Formats: sequence, structure tokens, C-alpha cells
Amino acid sequence: MAIKRLNKITLYGPNHEKDGILKGLQKLGCLHLIPLTEKPVEVQVQPGEASEAKIWLERSPKQRRQVRNFRERKEVAQIDDIVHKILDNKSKFREQSDIRDKLQERIREVRPWGEFAFPALNDLDHQRLWFYVLSNGELAAMQDVLKEHELAWELIHQTQKDSYVIVVSDEEPDETLIPFPRSHVGKIPLSRLEEMLDEAEDAIEDLLSERESLTRWNYLLDQVLAARMDSADLQQANNSTMDEEEFFLVQGWVPVSEREAVEAFTSAHGVAAIFEEPSKDDSPPTLLDKPAGTGGGADALGFFQTPNYRAWDPGNVVFYSFSLFFAMIMSDAMYCLIFALIIFLCRGKLKQSESGKRLMNLGYFMSVVGVVWGVFIGSYFGAAPSEGSFLGQLAFINLNDYNAMMKLSVIIGVSHLVVANVMTAVVNRGSSYALAPLGWATLMAGGTSIWLGMTGTLPASFETTIGPGMMIGGAVLVFLFSSDRAVTSFKDLILRMLDGLKAVYNITGAFGDVLSYMRLFALGLSGASLAMTFNSLAMDVLNSSPVTGVLFAGVILLLGHILNFALCIMSGVVHGMRLNVIEFVNWGLSDEGYPFKAFSKRED
Repeated sequence: MAIKRLNKITLYGPNHEKDGILKGLQKLGCLHLIPLTEKPVEVQVQPGEASEAKIWLERSPKQRRQVRNFRERKEVAQIDDIVHKILDNKSKFREQSDIRDKLQERIREVRPWGEFAFPALNDLDHQRLWFYVLSNGELAAMQDVLKEHELAWELIHQTQKDSYVIVVSDEEPDETLIPFPRSHVGKIPLSRLEEMLDEAEDAIEDLLSERESLTRWNYLLDQVLAARMDSADLQQANNSTMDEEEFFLVQGWVPVSEREAVEAFTSAHGVAAIFEEPSKDDSPPTLLDKPAGTGGGADALGFFQTPNYRAWDPGNVVFYSFSLFFAMIMSDAMYCLIFALIIFLCRGKLKQSESGKRLMNLGYFMSVVGVVWGVFIGSYFGAAPSEGSFLGQLAFINLNDYNAMMKLSVIIGVSHLVVANVMTAVVNRGSSYALAPLGWATLMAGGTSIWLGMTGTLPASFETTIGPGMMIGGAVLVFLFSSDRAVTSFKDLILRMLDGLKAVYNITGAFGDVLSYMRLFALGLSGASLAMTFNSLAMDVLNSSPVTGVLFAGVILLLGHILNFALCIMSGVVHGMRLNVIEFVNWGLSDEGYPFKAFSKRED
């Protein structure tokens, strides 16, 4: 995996063939255009109604066979009719869903009162029914008030918490008399409300069936949107060229690997082309070479940052390091196996795009590393295998050995940051600045050697001689070569020395970054401890009640491990990526770039 090398290309062509040449370049699909003018471009790249209609159809769980032979159906009027029909279906669905929700709420309010219909006022001598819901503790006080004022009332329904009371009066009782909110049950009987709910449910089913039928136009809408977006891109490219009286000029970036295809295109269309290497003043876009196997690392990092064109692609390192960090935070073989199963069940959706395939491979690799790590620490849903068993013999890492796990976490962190600094030095190998990141790598390794020597992990010479020597040598390199300030006077020398001192002072930041990797041990231990806690709770419940305890123990195990699994997944992704994006990138990538966007056709 690497950053693809680019050439700057300048094309000259006759103005009367401009549209045809730009369409050909769009079909070729390998140029990142450089705007040469700043003409205003007012185009609707993605029409709102068509996009909304397409999204509505994509949400349908079932998809019909797609209409693909649609060349004769591509007229705008027909497309607009289809779009309006889809949006009308969406609008009616929302309307019926709102009606259903309101009816369900109304039925919940009316059901305790039972089935009733209001009689005519003449039948009740113009008396009205007033409905109240109050707590059982307040019922006695209300009864006394109603008797005192000689108001007729009836207790209709009572639950363990509330009482449902109807008061008969020609006008609503004053709030000072009955200080309880009145329940507005409405005039529609419960049976009619239930009939209306059934009608709304039937209407919703019909609309969902209609949406499923309309999904046959999904591919057509996708192509229409693609055609309109292609037209917008073409118009934007047309306005970004430099036009003379008889000629036009277009400029862009092209991968070196595509240079032959571009030369063949220019030869076939009679267009003059000049290829140039990027100069120091140029800022080329970044085009990453993402193989199917390990390209998921670059995709994961791409959510947060794109490396500069002149930097290096950390995708491979992120692929492996992120998988290791995720495994250490999960710290359970069965959790990682379930994670792999989830990815397997979602493979159909992931395979729909190239980036999805790469992320799927990353997920599988994360799961494999997680299972291996879980076997090594001997954790299966928080339970450890017996020592004499085969799995017990494979578990040679003790997660509860705090000293050993702290050392492992720090060594992994230092190694991660050393790789970042070494790669930065390789990228800058033509400059004296390359010695500064090498100094940081040496300084970090030296400090770790001193610590490991003090704890007896390494020989004592690392504590007394080798480690201090590496730290001093690394600090000297950082002090001398971190600044690119030219020294032409004594003032410049002083300023450069101050720059060096400032750089060396960043050792506190390096120390903090290394300690950040302690989260690998802390989060892994917390997840394993929580899993064991749920197991212990379940066993206690089972032992206390052998009959009903089976059910409650199963519920504790199921809900507890689902919660712990979700927390571990969240921690593994967030903190695993954090160590790569913040700590690692901070030392490995100095400048951020912007992605290569090919001027290409989207329509089939």
C-alpha cells in the first residue's frame, strides 16, 4: 500500500472541440481537474426530489426485479412522474403512520374506561359526564368532596396505582373542588377506534406493498441521478478551463500508471499534452493504492485524515495495529467470534462497494487477531478453561499480572511511535530534518530500555549505560535538527537553539503519548472483569434457587454479556482508532492532504 505518484498534465485543444474532449476525459475517468478560472457555477448536483425518492425506495426491505432496458423511458416527464408517485407514496405512508400512532395513543387512554357511547343530553337532563384519573391514595379524599357537594359519581375501573372516576354534573366541576386534571376521552367509542386503527394498518400495508412494487425503478433513478451529476461535473469542468480565441486549456493531476492511457487519448483526439513532475510549490491530491487485503486500514484512517501527497501511507500499519488494539481491548475469544459472525451476516451489504469489501476484510482480520489473543489469555465469555485442558495449555498470558501487562502495553506503544518516527525519517531522507524523527525514535527506545532495565526485564546495562546513551543521543539529534531555520547570523543561531530546546521540551508530550497505550490493558481488564462479574452473579442466582434460578441466571448471562459485548466493541473501535489517529498520526504525519477526486462518469 502506498501513495500513487502523480503527474501534472496540461492539455491544449481547439475550442470548437472542447465539449467532445471534456466528455472523453470524463469517460476516461483518471484526471483530478485543477480549476484555472473562478467562474460561478450554479448547478444542482443531486436533485432533491429524485434523491429523496431513491432513498425512500432503498429503505424497502424487499426489492423487485430492476428495470434496466430503459433508454426509451428516460424522458424527463416520465422520470418526474415516477418520482412524484414515489414521493406521494412516502407522504401517504407518513400520514397514515401519524394516524396510526394517534389512534394507538387514544386507545391506550380510552381502554380503561371500557366500551361506551355518550347519550343525548336530553336523556341525562342536560347532565354531562366528566372523566378523572387519580391515584388510589387520593380516592378517599375525592369521595368526601363529592358527597359534600352532592355530586353523582362512579368508580369505573381501578388498577394497583390509579382509579378511574366519572362525575355527573351539568358543568365541569371547579378546579378548587376537584384538583385533578380531567381526562379527555373523546366521543368516539373504543370499538370504533379499534376499527379505525385496523383501517390505518391496512392502508399502511397497502402503501408498503406499493413501495415494494415501485422499487423496480430504483436502478432507473440511480442512473438518472448519475446522469444529472455527470452533467453537473461536465458543466463545472467546462467553466474551469482557460479559454483563448481558438484554443482552450485544461489542467489536472493524473496517476503515473494512467499516463499511457492519457497519451493514447490525446493522440486519438489530436490534443497537445504536457506532463510535469510536481514542483515544490504544487500541492497535489492524495491517491491511495488500496489493495483488497489490507486496504481497510487506509479506509478506516480516511474517516479522520488523508495523508499529504509527500508523506507516506500509514494504512498498512493502521491495519495491523488497529486489529491488535481491538483484540487487546476485547480480550475475549468468544466475543471476537461473535463479531466475526456479525460481519459474515452483513457481508452482502458490505460487498456492494469496494470500500465495503476492504472494511469487511479488516473486520475479519480484527476478529481473527481477537480470537487468537482471547485464546492466549484464556477468556471465553469471561470463563477460563481448566489448566489441564488443551485450551488451558494455550493460555500463557495472565491478564491479571498487572506488571507484565503494563510492560506489554508500553512496549507496544513505544514500538508504534518508533515506527511512525522512522517512516517520517524515511520520507524526509533527503533532508537533515530526517535526523530529528530518528532522534525521537532513539529517545523513546532509550527511555523504555532504562525502565525495563530498572524492573529487571533487560540486563542492568540498559539502565546504566545503553538506555541513557540512547536518550542523550536522541535528544541531541532532536535539538540540532528539529528546526529548518537557516543560520546566517548570530541571532539566527540563537533562534535555532531556542527551536531545538522547544522541540526537546516535547519529551513531556512523548511521555504522555506512550502512557496513553496503557488504556489497552485497562480496557481489556475491565471488559474481562465485567464478564466474570456477570458469570458470578448468574451462578449465585442459580445456586440460591435451583428451579427458577435457571431462568433468571440465563437472563443475567444474556443481558449482561450483550451489554459487555456492546461496550467492548465501542471501546475497541473508539480507543483503538484513537491511538492511531491521535498518538500515531501526531508523530507520523506532519501535514494533512486532500483526496484525489477523479473527473469520471457515474452513469453506466
